Amino acid sequence: MKKIRGARRAFQQLVSENFSDVVVETDGDQSLLKYEVDGEFDYELYKETQTLGNKMKLGNQWAPEDHIRILSEYMGQTGNTPKRGICHGTRQGNEQVWFRRHIPGDADVIGTEISDTATEFPHTIQWDFHDQNDAWIGQMDFVYSNSWDHAFDPKKALKNWAECLTPGGVLLLDHGWNYEVDRVTALDPFGISEKGLVDMLNEECAQYGKVEGVIDGGKHKNLPIRTVIFRAHA
Repeated sequence: MKKIRGARRAFQQLVSENFSDVVVETDGDQSLLKYEVDGEFDYELYKETQTLGNKMKLGNQWAPEDHIRILSEYMGQTGNTPKRGICHGTRQGNEQVWFRRHIPGDADVIGTEISDTATEFPHTIQWDFHDQNDAWIGQMDFVYSNSWDHAFDPKKALKNWAECLTPGGVLLLDHGWNYEVDRVTALDPFGISEKGLVDMLNEECAQYGKVEGVIDGGKHKNLPIRTVIFRAHA
């Protein structure tokens, strides 16, 4: 608890010192906060913000296990049982543990986390999810994220994730009230409507596949989780 309180104080100080006049670009059904210093993108500011935010919220879990069970069953019912997958932005690493539990067989599922806390948790590597790993291209039966709203360049991230899919593989992106345009913060810089997310995937990732639908994925506390399903070309 002391570490979490310390991270919260450090995060609040970082925000007060760097985000008082932050630029947020809004275009219709999407908004994007810009991590800029003197008009230039500051990657270190982004990374520090995300790392402190991770440590501040380390005890929080957004997606419940039942949601991961629903997604695991969906994949088994609509395609081949996944053998390999990746979850982006997993904090404590619960998502990959639960996918491993609920996907039949011995699925190899890993998670990524930008914070240096990554290696404290099972099947998790420290990685910026914007970056492509050549070893992942065309190798993942599924890619999952409920943290895509942490992207400073969502189009780049989504295209890189779609490129990792095997033929017929799926990209699973959660959506709900906290992903909307008006929910943008220093920690969650990207907000977009459900329809906007569907349109962005179909426009930016068309060479890799298309959105096949949006499913109900249970609830976060008492609020519904919707999951956008993008399927790679067979």
